[in-house]
Formats: sequence, C-alpha cells, structure tokens
Amino acid sequence: MDKDEEKGLRAFALTVGCYAGALYPERPQWVERDGVRREVAEVEAQWREEERLGFRVRLADGQHLLLYYVPELDLWSGVIVGAGKVPGRTE
Repeated sequence: MDKDEEKGLRAFALTVGCYAGALYPERPQWVERDGVRREVAEVEAQWREEERLGFRVRLADGQHLLLYYVPELDLWSGVIVGAGKVPGRTE
C-alpha cells in the first residue's frame, strides 16, 4: 500500500467493534461516529480486495456506510453512502 492511499484511509478512520473470526474481522457489529456508538443492523455486502476487506452496512439509525479494514495497518475507515449504492459503481 502506498503512503498516499494509507493517508487517505487514515483521514476516514473509524472505531469499529466486530466479531473476529480465525484470522480477520468477519462482521462489524457497531461503529462509533461523533462519539456515539451506533449498532450495525445489517451487513448488506462484504468482499475481499488485495490489501483490505470491504463491508457495506446499514446502521440501526438507517444510515449506510462503506467500511474498509486493512489488516496490515489494523485500521478501519469508512464513509456514508446512499442506500445500496457503492461509490464508483453505476447501476
């Protein structure tokens, strides 16, 4: 991972609580935003990329987040997205 990509991920760093499987996080359970812990109501999608794991989740308050976990950095990052939409993907 190059330094610019790492810097970008750190700019959107979040505290995430998750169920951890044998090797990596398997299911985000809550996300802390603005000092408030919000429960994950549903993991809508998950995938694996070369250097990170991705999750699209719906929080209990209805917001949708795109979360990434980078094992090499032990870092979670995320952004709010529209319901069922992934940035950069046209439908």
